Amino acid sequence: MLEVVGWAASVPGQSSSASSAPMASEADVLALRERAAAFWAARVAGDPKAQWELLEPRGKGRITAQEYGADRGGGQYLAYQVEDATVSGFFATVKVRVLVQQLLPPSASRPSVPPQATVVNDGWIRIGGVWYRRLDDGGRAPFQAREPGGPTN
Repeated sequence: MLEVVGWAASVPGQSSSASSAPMASEADVLALRERAAAFWAARVAGDPKAQWELLEPRGKGRITAQEYGADRGGGQYLAYQVEDATVSGFFATVKVRVLVQQLLPPSASRPSVPPQATVVNDGWIRIGGVWYRRLDDGGRAPFQAREPGGPTN
C-alpha cells in the first residue's frame, strides 16, 4: 500500500470574526488526513463496513453498511496516496491519488485493462470536532457508470 506522504493545509478567505467555524490547526488537518487514509485503506482492502463507519452521521442514517457495500462498481482499488488537504471552516477536500483496476466481464473482447491512476477530490465534514466523509461527495468510484436519470454526485 502507498504511504501517506506530504501535506498542505489552506484555509482560503477565513477570518476569525467572519465565521463561527474554527480555524484549522495543524493537528486538525493531520487528523483529517489520518481519517481519509483510514477510509482509503479500507477501500483498497475491500472493507465496506470500515468505510461506512467513517461516513457522516446523515449518511449512516440513509444507508446501512450492507447497502453501502453493495454499491460497488466495475473496478478494484489497488493503492492510494493522500496528497493534500484543504480546509474551509467545517468542510474539507482531501486530494487522493488512487490506482484503479477496471474489472471487465468475462464476455469482454479484451481480458483486462491496465490499472489507471486518477486523483479524487474527497469531500469531508467536521462534526463535533471529528472529520467524516461526506456521503454526497464520496462513494462513487471514478470508473463507475451513472444510471440514466440518476444522481450525478
